[in-house]
Amino acid sequence: MSLITQLFNLLYPPRCPACGAMVAHDGDWCPACLAAVWHPRRINRPPGIKYLSACYCLADYRGAMRHVLHDIKYNGKQGKCRACRTLLDRFPWPERFGRIDIVVPVPLAPEKLQRRGFNQAETLFRDWASARWEWCDALQRLRPTKVQWQLRRDERTENVHDAFAVKETIAVRKKHILVVEQRCLGLIQYWKRCA
Repeated sequence: MSLITQLFNLLYPPRCPACGAMVAHDGDWCPACLAAVWHPRRINRPPGIKYLSACYCLADYRGAMRHVLHDIKYNGKQGKCRACRTLLDRFPWPERFGRIDIVVPVPLAPEKLQRRGFNQAETLFRDWASARWEWCDALQRLRPTKVQWQLRRDERTENVHDAFAVKETIAVRKKHILVVEQRCLGLIQYWKRCA
């Protein structure tokens, strides 16, 4: 740890992003808050999606996790991404990914990107993913969509149907792709091989 980091930690001790308790390192969660948010699981694959290998979620989009993600998205508190990185680094099944050719973030609608100034999926995942795999902005939005959390399950599928496409300049054929998205700290979707 550098002298500057030690001095900064002395003046501004690292705190749990949920309750504010002092912790050892910036981005750490206190044990109680970590236990409350940490809920890693594999989500059942929707039927009819041929090449999707698995979907993983590390935390529920509620309570402290929701507050952290809202602070990042709507209040510009990008320092809280370190707390998310701590969760990503704990991903319990790295061997399940096998070979990954590229990591692709879900893009924001252009008007949201302009208003917010950043894509939260990139802010949350890029450093973590780039340390392991190639990052690629391969998707583009074709049309605006409604906010997913306000919709029923059947409406969510319809909401995003034909809303995204692969950019023509990006070759994804026969590649293993990891798609990352911030909701629930990451619906991390592993596409085994693109047709």
